[in-house]
Amino acid sequence: MATMVDTETMARVAAEAALSRKARNVTLIDLRGLGAFTDFFVVCTGTSDTHAAGIAEIVYQRMREEGHRLLHREGSRRAAWTLLDYVDTVIHVFTREAREFYALERLWAEAPTTVLADDDGELDPEWDDVDEEPRPLTARDFV
Repeated sequence: MATMVDTETMARVAAEAALSRKARNVTLIDLRGLGAFTDFFVVCTGTSDTHAAGIAEIVYQRMREEGHRLLHREGSRRAAWTLLDYVDTVIHVFTREAREFYALERLWAEAPTTVLADDDGELDPEWDDVDEEPRPLTARDFV
């Protein structure tokens, strides 16, 4: 039997799972009352495609453990963007370049946001944790 779940709690479970895999710049975007198709976005960044895939996987596992059913998933292990749709909460796991390209925080600038600290308590506003020069993105990176 399904129970009512506080969507903010649901979003925070996803955010904490992402932080457990050292996701960067984990942000909750509260879309309630804005006529959006969901209540919350959880947006976070991985330092590489592999790191982002690991973040998406731990979020999926933790949400499943909490009894949340995944409606839809977009992206693959080599994707620059993975989307996990739980209807009331949608999780976006980006690489740095993809997050800058899609700029969801700017798109939903009128929405209240909460930025959670990284695992070491420091925010990484410059996303300078990648030592190597990233390869140029193509349209295939966003499919």
